[in-house]
Amino acid sequence: MKNNADNAGRSLLTPGQAAEQLKIPVSTLSRWRSERRELPYVTVGRLIRYRQTDIDRWVDDNTVNPVE
Repeated sequence: MKNNADNAGRSLLTPGQAAEQLKIPVSTLSRWRSERRELPYVTVGRLIRYRQTDIDRWVDDNTVNPVE
């Protein structure tokens, strides 16, 4: 069995929770899924979930740093 530290980065979020973190509508996540773009997602049966690590990576990849 894995310990809690191993599982901490593997949290699965609902589309509502992911949308709340990203400050976007749930409908945007739904559109992205249908277009198979932007955020990776996991299916658990018929449920859709997002990994916290994927959200964090997406934010990092889409961060624009100004050039000085």
